[in-house]
Amino acid sequence: MKRELITLLLFIILTAGLAGQQHPEQPQLRYDENQSMTWEEAITFYRDLDERYSEATLLEMGMTDAGRPLHLFIISADGESDPEEIRRQGKTIVLINNGIHPGEPEGIDASALFAADLLANKDRMKRYLHSCSVAIIPVYNIGGALTRSRYWRINQNGPEEKGARRNTRFLDLNRDFVKQDSRDARAFAEIYRFLDPDLFLDTHTTNGSDHQFTVTLIATQPEKMHPEMEQFFREKMLKELYGRMKEEHDNEMVPYVQYTDRGEIKAITGFEEHAYYSTGYAALFNSFGFMTETLVYKPYPERVKGTYQFISELVRFASLNNKELLRHRAEANRHTLEAKEFVIDWEQDSTRWDLTEYHGYRYEERTTPITGRRSGFYNHDKPYSDTIRYYNYFNPSLTVTIPEAYIVPFAWEEVIERLTVNGVEMQQLQNDTTLVVETYYIDSYEPARRATQGHYFNSNVKMRTVTQEVDFFRGDYVVPVNQKSKKYIVTMLEPQSASGFFAWNFFDSFLEGQDWYSVWGFESHLKELLDSNPELRKAFEKAKQEDADVASDPVAQLQWLYQNTPVSELEKRTRLYPVGRLMNVGSLLNTVR
Repeated sequence: MKRELITLLLFIILTAGLAGQQHPEQPQLRYDENQSMTWEEAITFYRDLDERYSEATLLEMGMTDAGRPLHLFIISADGESDPEEIRRQGKTIVLINNGIHPGEPEGIDASALFAADLLANKDRMKRYLHSCSVAIIPVYNIGGALTRSRYWRINQNGPEEKGARRNTRFLDLNRDFVKQDSRDARAFAEIYRFLDPDLFLDTHTTNGSDHQFTVTLIATQPEKMHPEMEQFFREKMLKELYGRMKEEHDNEMVPYVQYTDRGEIKAITGFEEHAYYSTGYAALFNSFGFMTETLVYKPYPERVKGTYQFISELVRFASLNNKELLRHRAEANRHTLEAKEFVIDWEQDSTRWDLTEYHGYRYEERTTPITGRRSGFYNHDKPYSDTIRYYNYFNPSLTVTIPEAYIVPFAWEEVIERLTVNGVEMQQLQNDTTLVVETYYIDSYEPARRATQGHYFNSNVKMRTVTQEVDFFRGDYVVPVNQKSKKYIVTMLEPQSASGFFAWNFFDSFLEGQDWYSVWGFESHLKELLDSNPELRKAFEKAKQEDADVASDPVAQLQWLYQNTPVSELEKRTRLYPVGRLMNVGSLLNTVR
């Protein structure tokens, strides 16, 4: 009897130990209890999936401003985590980014749920992995996610606690994709280079409108695409995604609601995506980009569910249409390399629109309970439906001729660093040299009066082009344009670009003068010059006769003389944009390394 008891006890101990080692069939989420995952919980969740499934791999990528590494979770049918091998197998790659604004966390929970369901083969979802791999950034803005409070995004309908919008450096990461002031953005760029995703999704919440829809969608600006890619995007991809959300999930979507007039919605406008936004950055590499914006006033479980449904449909589409997606993207990449011109600014076409079904609420005014002011609101007791215009067509407003290469002086190391992070191939001059390059002089621009993202943004740039000889030094960087990062290069180095380095103040110091002159002793030198140069004296007298300001203002006279004597050559670099444009690189072949 004693021996049987000992055997029974050993059996109980062993089975209890094994039970303790077993994992539940699916990790638990609490979004239906109005709870969102913390960053620590999210990483633990994905680490658990990595341990349990051979198809899953959790990687630590680049460092963020929060002092934590950015994680990347990859799901492939055979467990392959090398993007080059995935592409060699003819599979599409979908990248999903979450928590860029951790106060908008539904994507964090929705992606985790989707990953768990996919790996568990719920509803036979694993069949999508035969021709598609899925990559997920669990939480992008780690610093914002670590700063949780029930009071962030205070007008949002759940979850109970949320993260902060800005990262540890107080940067809005959805304005940092190309200028990359944050370690977060530079780590993201490394991930993007590593994956080269065919489809990209960034998950958000919107408080810019109020209506009956839970999910609104920003799709990348179609005109930026190669024509065949644009047609496929408009006519097949978007129609199928919208259609299946409505028919398969009974969760009709609407394009992101940017209205033309306050009050009742009569029309909405397409989203002009600058390159500093996530989908704008993705477009620079010919990816199909999307941004879900679920409505802030809807309950959190509904927002998670809607985001999950869209992720499912996006992955399904990427799998079932992998060959067509890859073909269109390859053709777009080829077209990019062949392009001689590039559009760096767009304007909305007010003469073209599509019709869309809109389900809104009547707009009314009321007196607010605390301040007593009159304020508009959308009355949820008065829903309505209407067919409205959707202005989603854009025309080029600024096109540049693409040079064969740019030359960026060694001095601008922050620019070089960002070009490098984005995979730009460069060579350095081996010797000091003088080159004939196309240059820009900035005649005028409008600096912002208040800082944005730590920069005083430059806009409305007016400039003139001058072809001239410029001295460059050994170590200056020659940036050939005809390479994979071509769109990024042109977008960032053209000074009129709304997302470029000049717009973000990287080059502002060149706008200042050089030596200028001191009034002490300057006139005695000028007198000698005027006495020995009759033509200059004649021109000076003429200037005083024709320009009242020159005639009456001694300082204006000194400035005129300074700018019209040989000494002004010392100032020819003033307002000369320091990046040169090489229209013919043949002469450089023996001067770079």
